[in-house]
Amino acid sequence: MLLIGQALISGLLLGGLYAILAIGLSLTWGMLKVINLAHFTFAFLAAYITYQLSTSFGIDPYLTLFVTVPLFFVMGLGVQWCFNRFDVSEFNSLLVSFGLFIILQAVMSALWTADYRRIDYEINPYAQASFWVGPFALPIPQFSSFIAAIVLAGLTIYVLNSTYAGKALRAISQDPGMAAAFGVDYKKMSMLLMGVSTAYAAVAGVFIAMIFALFPEAGVEWIGVVFAVVILGGLANVPGALGAGLLIGLVQALTTAIANPGMAPLVTFSLLIAALLFKPEGLFTRRSTL
Repeated sequence: MLLIGQALISGLLLGGLYAILAIGLSLTWGMLKVINLAHFTFAFLAAYITYQLSTSFGIDPYLTLFVTVPLFFVMGLGVQWCFNRFDVSEFNSLLVSFGLFIILQAVMSALWTADYRRIDYEINPYAQASFWVGPFALPIPQFSSFIAAIVLAGLTIYVLNSTYAGKALRAISQDPGMAAAFGVDYKKMSMLLMGVSTAYAAVAGVFIAMIFALFPEAGVEWIGVVFAVVILGGLANVPGALGAGLLIGLVQALTTAIANPGMAPLVTFSLLIAALLFKPEGLFTRRSTL
């Protein structure tokens, strides 16, 4: 039972990291109709920058957030400016962002080679640090990412429901033409959302650098899982992305503990297929009555 309990905790904590990545991707896909594959390489580029800042300058990994988040926010603005400038469609956004994915992956390979990289334990003492709740260990970086996921989800929900920018984005997602008629600037709002989405990827990247070993192709391994989270949660559904992230984390951890790690992708995508068959709008969305 201790093994199962620890697996449940580990799965929830990992699910928080999935949720951070999924929230930004879900919002840009659901509200802007932009399928941004480069989201994953942004996360790992942020992870490499965290690694480099910590290794070269001895900066605490948590403090690198003050560098990576603003930097990637600006990068997101630039990406969406290009999408707006050339009027990129939903399908073409997938192709363009895939090209950007390949370019960024090549940049990471050129700068950091294909070798595995990890922040030294002297600089990243959190990697081996845990606190205990009874017999269960909660590793500090994973617990931090879980708390960050809850905070970011709550903040995003508040902004979408209670601020002008959030209401404008919701209007754009429902009817861009009508939103424009009421004075909503689509280009500015879409750039803002993409900037925030990419900043969320940077937050995830900092935690990835603290938890995992890095290599340039690592982003590929996360694509399927995070897209599964987005689809299960429902597009532009922040609570859904959080809930689906935690669910997928639990499923993977329990499968690994009860069966073997090789079964985790099979169970994860079986769950996704079942959801698409019986509730294609997402497990955490209400079916429309219209």
